[in-house]
Amino acid sequence: MAKDHDLTVFQQVLLATDGTVTDLIALYAGEPMRVRKLQQEVRTDRLEPALACVEGTALLDRRILLSGAAKNYLYAESCFVLERVPESIREQMLTTEIVEQAVEPCVTIAHHFDLPVAAPFVSRTYLVHHRNKPLGKITERWPLSYFRRVP
Repeated sequence: MAKDHDLTVFQQVLLATDGTVTDLIALYAGEPMRVRKLQQEVRTDRLEPALACVEGTALLDRRILLSGAAKNYLYAESCFVLERVPESIREQMLTTEIVEQAVEPCVTIAHHFDLPVAAPFVSRTYLVHHRNKPLGKITERWPLSYFRRVP
């Protein structure tokens, strides 16, 4: 991750947390979070090397916003191998592994946060595993300017 950005302790916690950050953001913001689905589709025309699957595998692609009453707090993209998601855990994912962290502009989502296209976003990408195989990949992004106050 870029060293020239001073991240708050809470931003560092969000980056290092192994799994969902919804409850942490709700506590920080002092309001319940809701998931607003922007897009969801099953695709077979994409290869995801990190998920160790063959060409033509059915992948569930999702784009969501984690929102409070009047503000979006986080944008997330996820990709899951459908055939590996057991019925019993489709709602609740297990074991994760953080594979990437970054601070960079995110032109395609800045408008969801009413920010200019050059605004820096903090991001983390992690893999969800089940039975020692990668089940899905999730990338979460939030504006660098968020989560700066000390609770």
